[in-house]
Amino acid sequence: MMKYLLVVGAIISVVACAEPLPPSCRYPVYCDSDLLHHVQMARVFPDSKTFVDYHMRSDPNDTLAAFQQLLDQTNNAPSKEHLTQFVHQHFTNDSELEDWTPNDYNENPVFLSTIRDEQLRQFAKDVNNIWPILGRKIKSNVFQNPDRYSIIPVSNGFIIPGGRFKELYYWDAYWIVEGLLITGMKDTTKGMLNNFVELLNTVGLIPNGGRWYYEKRSQPPLFTAMMSLYIRYTSDIDFLKQHIDALETEMNFWLDNKITTINKNGKSYTLLRYYAPTAGPRPESYYEDYTTSLHFNTTESRQDFYVELKSAAESGWDFSSRWFIDADGDNTGHLTNLRTVDIIPVDLNAIFANALQNVAYFRSILGQPRIAARWGALARLWRNNIEQVLWNEEVGVWLDYDVANQKHRNYFYPTNLSPLWMETVTKNDMKKHAPRIIQYMHDSGALNYRGGLPASMLRTGEQWDFPNSWPPLVSMAVNAMKALNTEESKLIAFQLAQDYVRACHKGYQEHKQMFEKYDSENPGQYGGGGEYTVQEGFGWSNGVVFEFLAMYGREMTANDSLDDSENGTEPAASSHQPVSVQKAP
Repeated sequence: MMKYLLVVGAIISVVACAEPLPPSCRYPVYCDSDLLHHVQMARVFPDSKTFVDYHMRSDPNDTLAAFQQLLDQTNNAPSKEHLTQFVHQHFTNDSELEDWTPNDYNENPVFLSTIRDEQLRQFAKDVNNIWPILGRKIKSNVFQNPDRYSIIPVSNGFIIPGGRFKELYYWDAYWIVEGLLITGMKDTTKGMLNNFVELLNTVGLIPNGGRWYYEKRSQPPLFTAMMSLYIRYTSDIDFLKQHIDALETEMNFWLDNKITTINKNGKSYTLLRYYAPTAGPRPESYYEDYTTSLHFNTTESRQDFYVELKSAAESGWDFSSRWFIDADGDNTGHLTNLRTVDIIPVDLNAIFANALQNVAYFRSILGQPRIAARWGALARLWRNNIEQVLWNEEVGVWLDYDVANQKHRNYFYPTNLSPLWMETVTKNDMKKHAPRIIQYMHDSGALNYRGGLPASMLRTGEQWDFPNSWPPLVSMAVNAMKALNTEESKLIAFQLAQDYVRACHKGYQEHKQMFEKYDSENPGQYGGGGEYTVQEGFGWSNGVVFEFLAMYGREMTANDSLDDSENGTEPAASSHQPVSVQKAP
């Protein structure tokens, strides 16, 4: 296995050069057709995702043949009116989903009694009441005519993120699952995990989301972490035994497709990168991608750009200065500076190292020590490579690595802490690194915002940058600081968690909604930027609220003082003062 790992990066490069890129998925209507191009470029719908979520009234071949007739009749130049009429004639947005209330939903889960603050207990109850609103199940007609739909049918009900995201999503599900388990919804969790196994069996990977147009790209590989949470809450070893092969299938997908080799200080190290090599724009963002690609002068450079876009989308961070590499090797610029494929991400490799260790542990408790030993050895290799390649002794934290320029990317992102979150750091290294990491967090200025921990300190207008605060990133940072296990780090963890819960609580009081992301500068306000408007719901936001209340429910308060609690005003100002934020040129 070791020899294979060291050469697989080169194998990938040869294959990528030798063969043309495949389309985004196996269904031309949704991924690779004149129909898709004309409808999206005419802006029949303002949001590109709308069209690819419609389903066909008849078989795909008939639909494509009818569209060819339209092209012939219009000399390959159908008007927006022609296209709008065609879409409504041949497609429908009748929902392929039905509302679903989980059978294990409980209006008053036991967990609520552990929350001491009365306002926060009521808030948690209100958030718990959102679960049925986000519950969905695939309708039977999708199973009967699956090739007419972009949605991939799965058997069990599931919790959607919310808003325009009305299907099952991969990395969102980790925090959703955690929230479900905290609120006692073990059966719903089991059904969601079964759905991921079905996706693995159908697609060969767990895609970004449960749509065919996501077929060739995944998201951060948190499936084994979800399984670990489920086993911790249920001790359901029979379920683990049933699906252990599926967990290994996903591990092998990443090993077979995302490996790269880094040469550093005369040694070679194997790690993962995000890499989604398919042709054309993202179907769900077709107009935006195609229009931006016109910045490039050649077909080849445009295709490279599409790969960068989809690779960044695979990270979940679509989009951020984190993936920008300008001519000087810095993180400034805009989407045309995306170089995701050249970056070795801290979080991806920490998550994968943890996944490898989980599989080793699972094989061990199933009584298969030899298989467990092989996965354990690979987990140790990964942890070592993270430390050797991504730890920066001068800065005092782990940093993404730029392979093209052979240097660390010294910019603040909460993912820099992810080896602590994913427990991939040895006790000795943790003790050695703790003072440096705590100082790094203070020096970053990111702790100074009461609306939540910002995604970066660079204001670019991209949604995964300042001032947006994203629930999964706050969760990473809180768990990382908690894992350091010093008095100061535990205090930082508590303050970050309390600020997040208070911001969500304030936003819920004002809007009666939970949001996908929040504004770190304005507690309770939703975030902005990016390609679409703010989304309400919201699965992972709810899950992180429950996570933090489960951790700190006995200590956390909705307000800083009794007066604040009585009059509903904003909590007293933090003793920290905001630092200046870099603006993108």
